[in-house]
Amino acid sequence: MIKKDRKLVFGLLLTLLALLVGGFVIPVDVGAPSDTRTILDHSTQEYVSPSCIDDAEVTNYLQETTYGHALSLDYEPESGCSGEYYQESGVPLFIAMLKTIGIVDQKWSEEDMLQEGQNA
Repeated sequence: MIKKDRKLVFGLLLTLLALLVGGFVIPVDVGAPSDTRTILDHSTQEYVSPSCIDDAEVTNYLQETTYGHALSLDYEPESGCSGEYYQESGVPLFIAMLKTIGIVDQKWSEEDMLQEGQNA
């Protein structure tokens, strides 16, 4: 019975070690929070990040809203600049989980979020 318990404990420790190492090796993409500020161009059905607006080719049918709203409308990013702004690529799985639950800072700050009472 003791030999069986040792094998079980050893197997569990080995599995835990593999998950821990994999968590630091496996890269994933982290998307921006749904309340991240974005600008919609309703004429072209595209969205633009505020940091890319100066170089964007947009019409004057614009609306400031959230990234989640842009995705719900199935709008596409206006350019690679906007697409990259709302994604953080190559983040280790373990770090991505810590960012999601708020232990590690994300790429997007509070200033990037659309606050209550603003247009949405």
